[in-house]
Amino acid sequence: MNHYEEHLAHSAPCNSRWDGFDRGDSGHDVDSPDERCIGRMTSEAGQRVLIYEINFGTDHEYSVYVDGARVFCELDCRPQAIQVARWWLAGCPA
Repeated sequence: MNHYEEHLAHSAPCNSRWDGFDRGDSGHDVDSPDERCIGRMTSEAGQRVLIYEINFGTDHEYSVYVDGARVFCELDCRPQAIQVARWWLAGCPA
């Protein structure tokens, strides 16, 4: 069983999880109090996929990182960030 299937098998659905992503950090990063990881997962290919949220007061920036490289970044686009992260987890299908 991969990490994704294992997480789904042991998790009840809730609004803070998106198809296998865990809840991310429990709090804010000490070095950057306005930035936090809101979801993380490892793909079957072993890639670490992270979703970050940065709070700019009234705006929020959402970024997706794959193995430490940022592959997506948009203001106020949480659903799109989740979609991009799922796409990477699925192996970037055409």
